Amino acid sequence: MRAVADPHLAEGYARCAALTREHGTTYFWGAQLLPLARRRHVHAVYALARLADDIVDLPQAPGVSSAVALTEFETRFWGALAGGTSPDPVLAAIVHSVRLARIDPACFERFFHAMRTDLVQSRYETWADLLGYMDGSAAVIGEMMLPVLGSDARALQPARALGLAFQLTNFLRDVDEDLDRGRVYVPQEDLRRFGADPARRVADEGWRDLMRFEIARNRRLYREADDGIPLLTGGARRCVATARVLYARILDRIEDADGDVFSGRHAVPTAAKAALAARMLVSRDPSRAVRRDRAAQLDPSGWVDADPVQLVDEDGHPLAVAAKSAIHHDDTPLHLAFSCYVIDTAGRVLVTERATDKRVFPAVTTNSFCGHPLPGEPLAEAVLRRGRSELGLAITAADLTLVVPEFRYRAASGHIWENELCPVYRAVVPADTEPVPDPREVRAASWVPWSDFTAAAAQPGALSPWSVDQVAALNLLGNDPLAWPAAPEDRLPPAARPRTQVAG
Repeated sequence: MRAVADPHLAEGYARCAALTREHGTTYFWGAQLLPLARRRHVHAVYALARLADDIVDLPQAPGVSSAVALTEFETRFWGALAGGTSPDPVLAAIVHSVRLARIDPACFERFFHAMRTDLVQSRYETWADLLGYMDGSAAVIGEMMLPVLGSDARALQPARALGLAFQLTNFLRDVDEDLDRGRVYVPQEDLRRFGADPARRVADEGWRDLMRFEIARNRRLYREADDGIPLLTGGARRCVATARVLYARILDRIEDADGDVFSGRHAVPTAAKAALAARMLVSRDPSRAVRRDRAAQLDPSGWVDADPVQLVDEDGHPLAVAAKSAIHHDDTPLHLAFSCYVIDTAGRVLVTERATDKRVFPAVTTNSFCGHPLPGEPLAEAVLRRGRSELGLAITAADLTLVVPEFRYRAASGHIWENELCPVYRAVVPADTEPVPDPREVRAASWVPWSDFTAAAAQPGALSPWSVDQVAALNLLGNDPLAWPAAPEDRLPPAARPRTQVAG
């Protein structure tokens, strides 16, 4: 390892390392797995972000506003970057790393814009609004790290996702601290949706439901980021895998406290961080730690039922039978399922919101109901059974029509993937039908015009991913759901066809 020859620069890097060790221990332990030169760059990027964040969050000297202090710091940064150094040893080290690693200066423009936003905005109405802020405060940090870690362009989106995942974890952990500063980094629409009020500082039922929802969203971001880890090499892969596993474990701590982020700050002990870094140092495949972390979150007891499901091959032929809890993980095999759209005689669709403690896609708005047929169970009978058990609907075979026999989808919910051949049915019921939802499965149900449901499908994140794709397929059949034509059963996957058809 080569020391920095310039004493001024060496002092700056030492201070950057000290800042990282004191305030960003997860990043510090991850960076320990990098060669010294790259490790210095990680410390420098962290130091810049930390110094700016402290200006925004902490009281300034008497008579100096945070806005003035931030502008002065940004001006000094740009001046140092233009000149290649600074009288301030920390800034000198920061710009030395920026120039040496060839970090795009545009990243810092977006970063400082986000810091200025923090001084004037303390609430975000929607998830999209919060993401707009996080682009400059978090995703851009991932972009800054790409040239430091020596990755290629394919890692850009995973790097952005990891930056977002880290910051969302911070937001969930630090709700109490942020309230003290007058800020709330949970979308207002989510607070209303769950009836949660952070100002009460009580982890009541609504708050716990909210935290389950946000943690599931957070884990989806980690899952997106995981795709970039194999694109890294050597110490960089170990560094990122270590930081990713350690940060995600904060979510485990929050879950262990049943969503209570008001009674204390959740953290991973330093000893655990050091132990993981040591294991990563000698690991041949650091990605295994990420896979183990996802697997450790799988809890079969979280499923409402333990029914077996039918596995199928790519052509829909039956394979083995396995328990639902055993096959749903980060590499879920293809299996048979179904979706149903309940339409009343007025042309409205029954829309449901999944229960907040569902193992996959909790609290997501979706079609009327979905499910899995039991092995050997006729698909239509499975639909009728599920309609009764989940929504209390007395649907008969005469009410049921197969409309999209060949639908397939694959989508992630946190660390768990769905991977289904999922024929779509329509069930027609009288206009005065009132569902009786099973609260373990359904949080809410309502009748809406088909045109409204179609419009919702065009809004990112408004509906379940399978509903979005199914709406597109259903609208090809026409705009009136009561007029959708029946599809022939011989177009069903072989595993779902009536036995006489399969035999023939």
